[in-house]
Amino acid sequence: MADPIFAAIAEHQRRRAEHEAAFDAAGEAELTDRDDGPLAAEAGALRDAASEREVEALQQVLHTVPLTTAGMLAWLDHISGPAGFDGIAPRDDDVAAIFGTMRAFVVGSEVGS
Repeated sequence: MADPIFAAIAEHQRRRAEHEAAFDAAGEAELTDRDDGPLAAEAGALRDAASEREVEALQQVLHTVPLTTAGMLAWLDHISGPAGFDGIAPRDDDVAAIFGTMRAFVVGSEVGS
């Protein structure tokens, strides 16, 4: 059985790349169309939507319990690296999800032993 954390991480990486591209496009639109012009507004809306999709994908990562040691290591690397919170402190709900996922992994590992 495949570890679902790898798919969750891949989806978050994809959503993060989309968000970064939308952020760049919004910045370029603001330079050429003023901050409050219609092109800048449209690009800003696309950026905001991409940001929401990235946050949703990160939440999926935080709540997906790895099934393997390799999956747990990938999960830890992902959430602690630049793709995780990118220098932003996790919210209280995020911290609870992190500890809940780690606990569920340990309990699942003990059951499988």
